[in-house]
Formats: sequence, C-alpha cells, structure tokens
Amino acid sequence: MNRDDDTIFAQALAWHANSGSDAMDWEGFTDWLEADSRHRETYDAVALSSSLLDEHRGTLTAAVPGHANDDEIGARPSAMQRNWMRWGGAAIAASLVALVVAPQLTGPAAQTYRTGSASRTIALEDGSSVMLAPRSSLEVGGRHQEHLALEGGAWFDIRHDPSRALQIKVGEVKISDIGTRFDVQQAASQVRVEVAEGVVRVSSPALGQPIRLQRGHGMTYDSGAGSAIVSPIGHEAIGEWRSGQLSFDAAPLALVAADLSRYAGVDLVVAPGLRDRRFSGTLVIGDGEAAVRDLSQLMGVGVRRGAAGLELTERR
Repeated sequence: MNRDDDTIFAQALAWHANSGSDAMDWEGFTDWLEADSRHRETYDAVALSSSLLDEHRGTLTAAVPGHANDDEIGARPSAMQRNWMRWGGAAIAASLVALVVAPQLTGPAAQTYRTGSASRTIALEDGSSVMLAPRSSLEVGGRHQEHLALEGGAWFDIRHDPSRALQIKVGEVKISDIGTRFDVQQAASQVRVEVAEGVVRVSSPALGQPIRLQRGHGMTYDSGAGSAIVSPIGHEAIGEWRSGQLSFDAAPLALVAADLSRYAGVDLVVAPGLRDRRFSGTLVIGDGEAAVRDLSQLMGVGVRRGAAGLELTERR
C-alpha cells in the first residue's frame, strides 16, 4: 500500500473501532464514506476481516510455533513467537481476506427494475421499500443494496440503519440517506427531491457543497442552469402522485408535461415558445387527456393532437 492507502486503512480501523460506541459520529462517518469510493471498500474489508479473525482466532493461535505445546500457565511467547504471531497471523489474515473478502466486496450483480403504465413496489432486504413510479427504472446494487440509480420517479421509505450509507444517483445528483421517507422525480434536466420525514443530503459536482433537506422541504436541481432551489412544501403534497394528483408551484410547462406523460399515461410535448412558462396548481391524473385539457384552460394555451401525441401550443 502507498501512503494514501495506509491513511485510508488507518481511518477505516478507527471508524470500525468506534462503531460500537455511543459516541460514534455517524454523520462524520457518512461524510467519510462518501468522500472516496476507496473508503467504503476499505471499511468493508476491515469489518469483514475483523469478523473472519474472530471466527478463526483458534486456528491462528494453534498455528503459532511452540504455542500449542506450551502447557505452562501464564507462559509468555518468545520474541521469535511474538514476531511470528505478528507477521504469520497477518499473512493468514491477508489470505483469508483475499479468499473470502474480495469476492464478497464485489457483491451480487445489480438488479434493474422497470415499470410501464403502472407503479411497482420493490422490497429491499433490510425492510426498506421503494415505490417505483410509472415509466421509470431503478438499479439496485452493492453488497448491502446501498447503491441505487434512478431514472424517472420513486417514493423511498428507508429503514434506519446507521451502518449502511445508502446512496441514490439521479442524473448528476447524488442523494444520501440513513433512514427517512422522501420522493424523487427526474424530468429532462431537472431533479426534484421532497422530504416527508427525516433528513437527506443532496450533492452534485455543480454545487459548492451538499445541501441538507429536512422534513417539509423540497429542492429542485437544474443541471442545465447548474442551480438548486430549496423551498418549504406541504406534507400532503409530497409524493401525491401515489393518490392520483400532481401539484406544481411555478413549475416550467416542460416539467409539467413530463410529469403528465409519466403519470397520466399521455404523450405530451410543449411548443418551444411555451416551455419556460410557469404553472402553479393541482391536476387530477386519473384521466390523462382530461388533465391536459384542464392544464390548457388554466394556462390559456391551445392543445392539438399530432403524430407524437398531444402538444401544448400558443392559442390563436
């Protein structure tokens, strides 16, 4: 290992040693895991190596030269025996890690779930669940199902587990969570995150620092503009697509059309001149075409049927 690897290994040892303490800094631990992919790999190796060494401690002790035949109570190993225990034990431990840890770090192959016109609930191994929205996909990977990648929309109900650093990738955005309930929507260049319970952390290369979203707050990230807007949001409006309606607060028509296309089962596009016009209001999505008609009337725009589906246009 180089000096950098040695430092990461020492940090992983320290975090693992403190993990059973009431004073464990779980927030700092999460920050450390997210800072570098090698941190998670090294910590997993340390944790599993510790378990393996405990399991095979009797084998390691018996393997020390002269130790098995040392019947004298309280006898201390010689300098040579101590050196062998240090280096020989380390070699055996390294072999165990190579044979057992490395394959486990790779973990099972990632699974991808896709939906058509209906939503689908996906149960994770730890009791957490994800309601995947219509016309969306979710990839679930990692040894503890901690690495998720979403395209579309989903409602997350995540069980609290401080030892697992869950991370969800949505376009350019990464969402980190240790136990909460929140909704995520992706449309075009925008990602929206709304928190019903707990706290999530949202980060992106375009943001100067991660954004902490607390209960009752939402964030809209626009990768095109490289901006993020945080605002309060009513609890009843978070994830309301599950109950058959969509609410918007000064949302661009392009974003409204994308949501209607996903949730109302219509193919809806917006004329270029209208894409940035803003809509505030609530639409019932049980009947997609009726929802589009309601939107056109509220916005004072036209709607026509074309080869690609319905299109919102300037009213003549």
